[in-house]
Amino acid sequence: MTITLTQTIRLFLLALLTMSVVACGFHLRGNGSVPSKLKVLTLTSESGSDSFDRALRIALGKANVVILDKNKATKDTLDLKINSITTSDTELARDGNNDVSQIQRRLSSAYFIRQADGKSVYGPRTITTTKTLTNQNAEESAKISYNQAQAESMSEDLAKQLIYDLTYAPF
Repeated sequence: MTITLTQTIRLFLLALLTMSVVACGFHLRGNGSVPSKLKVLTLTSESGSDSFDRALRIALGKANVVILDKNKATKDTLDLKINSITTSDTELARDGNNDVSQIQRRLSSAYFIRQADGKSVYGPRTITTTKTLTNQNAEESAKISYNQAQAESMSEDLAKQLIYDLTYAPF
């Protein structure tokens, strides 16, 4: 016996599939590239995070952006200035002993593109990433190791977000 799907059932299944894709966090993003005017930059980072600075340099390299030393820059070379990264934690859960077991960590920073004379030509722009950290009631060494690994991951996410935001810079 062959069951044929009616038009209504087909539309319902399509709508269900669409809502499932949206609910899981999928976002269709363009395959944009950094504008040509931003392909050669100097970098001034006051982020306070070595892991973010390292992740940013890697992400910029993958986006074909060349980072020049300040002494090799010309007056037309733009500077990518990163302000300090701020961290905030929100307590999400406690266990039976009233110890914090889960937190949401938020990293954010502001950046802007400026000319050699210091005048801003783009920005300030804010970049932010959040992550839920579990195992906060584990032994201290396990907690520190876990949080450090998650901080590395968040630094990479923040750097990727900055590159993604640069693709929409109006140059």
